[in-house]
Amino acid sequence: MPNRQDLRDVLAANPWFRGLPAPLADGILSLGLVRRLDGQTAYAAGDPPNGLFALISGEIRIVQTTREGRSALLMIASPGAWFGEAAMIDGLPRTSEAVAVGVAQVLQLTPAVFRRLTGDNAEHYAAFARLVCEQYRRAMDYIVLTANLPLAVRLAQRLVGLAHDHGRPGEGGVAIDIRLSQETLAKMVGASRQSVNGALGRMEKRGIVSMGYGALTVRDTAALEAVARSRMLPDFLR
Repeated sequence: MPNRQDLRDVLAANPWFRGLPAPLADGILSLGLVRRLDGQTAYAAGDPPNGLFALISGEIRIVQTTREGRSALLMIASPGAWFGEAAMIDGLPRTSEAVAVGVAQVLQLTPAVFRRLTGDNAEHYAAFARLVCEQYRRAMDYIVLTANLPLAVRLAQRLVGLAHDHGRPGEGGVAIDIRLSQETLAKMVGASRQSVNGALGRMEKRGIVSMGYGALTVRDTAALEAVARSRMLPDFLR
């Protein structure tokens, strides 16, 4: 299990945690429960609120499924990321699932701990409300940014983000160091696996990315970022 300083170092990668009042940050570190998840869910859709979570190590994926059975991958969390915050504010059942890919360690603030940390302290409660607002603003920015964009541009934007959060630089480029199937990418960009396969194939022909079994490497970061900034689909990807 990580010690308190190790936890602080991981959580400090998140600007929200770095900006917390010292008593609240110390309370999170001392009262949070470190849990090991081996392919398990931290929570499932429909569950009552069971706490607020931070990823310490490994990988957590947040998936939302509609009543019609369509699912979308909302986030692939990297260490230091927080998730599950909305249900702790509104008290309503979960609307998404948080599942570990392989072995992951999380820091859980149970409902009892959350109440103890906030209690009658308006400053501490406001800090958690800011976390909800930050996540909401990020989601809205993404919706506005990607509205009506071509698939290849949306895909490039996702790959740029994944390379930033999970990239491992090497001689051949930046390997996205998570298990990344085309089905997963399709859920992230709201498209079919076949369409994503075609877009990736065209990027691969241009030397922008290379694909392997469950893996992807960004070969030309500048070219990928240029596609991500486009409003129209570049001719070479048509």
